Amino acid sequence: MSFGCAPRLLHGIVAAACALPAAADDLRQPPLAQSAQAAPAATQLPLRPAQKLEYSEITLSRTRETLSNNANDWTDTQIELLHQFAARNLVIGRATSSERFGLHDNTLALAAYHPLGERTTGYVELATSDTHRVLARDSLQLQLSQSLPQGWGVLGGLKHMTYNTTAVDIAELTLERYFASYRAAFSIYPSSSRTAGNATSYRFHLSHYYSDENSVQLMFVRGIEVDKPTGVNSVLATPVRGIALFGRHWL
Repeated sequence: MSFGCAPRLLHGIVAAACALPAAADDLRQPPLAQSAQAAPAATQLPLRPAQKLEYSEITLSRTRETLSNNANDWTDTQIELLHQFAARNLVIGRATSSERFGLHDNTLALAAYHPLGERTTGYVELATSDTHRVLARDSLQLQLSQSLPQGWGVLGGLKHMTYNTTAVDIAELTLERYFASYRAAFSIYPSSSRTAGNATSYRFHLSHYYSDENSVQLMFVRGIEVDKPTGVNSVLATPVRGIALFGRHWL
C-alpha cells in the first residue's frame, strides 16, 4: 500500500500544483501525456529488496488536481495490475476513469519493461480510450534507458498520440544521477502537432529514498505543451508550469 501526491503529467508538465495528497507515487512510470499516467516521473523500475525478484501488485488510486484560470478540477480513478517475472522484466495493465473539464474519459493501457542488456532496459506502452473526449484516442510509447558509470543514467523515448482530427508526437530526453540516497534528473520534452506546431517543456526532479521502498520527491515543471485542453476537436499549444511534492511509504 502506498500513499502520496502524484500529479498527472502532460508530456512531463504538471497541469497544476498538487495541493492534496493523491494517488500512489508510481516510480515505474515514464512521464506521459494525457491519458497515460505520468505520474511520477522518469522511467524507474520498482524498488524492492533484492530477494523479491518475482511478485505481483494491485494498486487502486484516486487523484484530484486543482487548476488555475477557474477550470474544473481534474480527477482520476485507476486500478493497476503488475507482475514482475524477474529483475527489469515486468508487465503492467491499468484501467483509468478520468474527468477533464467536466468531461469523462475511460482509458485502458498495457505496458512492459524488458532488459535489453546488462545496463539497458526497454519500455513499451499501448493505450486506448473508447470515449476520447479530451484524452487521446490511441497512443504508443517507446523508451530506452541506459545506466552509466558513477550513478549516471540517460533515457530517451518517443510517444505518438492520435486524436480524431490530428496527431501529437512527443520526444523525451532525460539525464539523471544517483548519489547517496538521492536522485536528481532533468528532462526535456519537445513535441509537435500538425495543427498546433512545435512546443517544448522541461522538468527537474529531486528524489530522496529513505529505504528500499520509501521515498519523498519534489518536481518543478515549466514550458509549453501540445495537447487537447478542451472538449472540442482541437489541439493547442499551451504554456504551463507547476510544482509537486509527493511520496511513497509502504506498510
